[in-house]
Amino acid sequence: MENTAGVAIYARVSTEEQAEHGYSIDAQLDTLRNYCKLYDKVIFDEYVDRGVSGKSMDGRFELQRMLSDAKERRFSEVVVWKFNRLARKNIDLLHIVDLLEKNNVAFRSFSENFETGTPMGRFALQMMGAVGELERNTIVENVKMGHKQRAKTGKHNGQVPLGYKIQKVDEHGNPYGRDTKVVVVEEEASLVRRIFEMYAGGRGLKSIANELNQEGHRTKRKKPFSTTAIKNIVTNPMFVGKIRYNRYENWSEKRRRGQSDNEIIAEGLHPAIISEELWEKVQFLQRKKLNSRL
Repeated sequence: MENTAGVAIYARVSTEEQAEHGYSIDAQLDTLRNYCKLYDKVIFDEYVDRGVSGKSMDGRFELQRMLSDAKERRFSEVVVWKFNRLARKNIDLLHIVDLLEKNNVAFRSFSENFETGTPMGRFALQMMGAVGELERNTIVENVKMGHKQRAKTGKHNGQVPLGYKIQKVDEHGNPYGRDTKVVVVEEEASLVRRIFEMYAGGRGLKSIANELNQEGHRTKRKKPFSTTAIKNIVTNPMFVGKIRYNRYENWSEKRRRGQSDNEIIAEGLHPAIISEELWEKVQFLQRKKLNSRL
């Protein structure tokens, strides 16, 4: 099948980019539509991945649809606002561009002003992709260092578990400032205490989860309690006033397989929900049950 003269527009934005950097799908599309109009390029289709990270090709259904159409040679060119919209990792970027070229589909980046139809264009893509990945990895490492330092000084990173909420404060601790502190949500905290007391009294994870669900209680994310949710609560040192960080590395890619050997446990700045005595009793029972299964 011969390529049509059409152009495929690809746009992507992750939830974090939209929130932190103001990237906009609509702005990307408007820019690329105007570019096509200016140069009399016919748009074959628009492929848009909304709220999807560029770290991986998996889960990007519009990208996969575009590549499938490219294999069928339904258009002759792919145009993006920036090359990192197509992929964050250089190896993925080169794989995608190679697939396009094998099907006689050119790739053009509007912002970087290059296309892969020439040797210099392909070279520029490889160099810019490598530099982009280096910059991203450097930013990730700097963020990790910042999070580790916060944890070591007792400050929490990210979302808080059931029983707590993040409150904005000023430098004097008054509400509505730019800084944040972790405070107790008493209604949730009473449920957390009950979970610890039930476990300390000999109840199992499934038994606790079933009782809470029957009573209509929900997790922090408004979902029914599972055995995993209960286990995460009774093993979380935050409830006894401590901060745990770096339990897993590269969570987005490795999940629980990436358990770290450099876990950080530090005294937190937030109030404890349960006593040290109750915490130690629950941890003893946890270890006892774990050893009995070995």
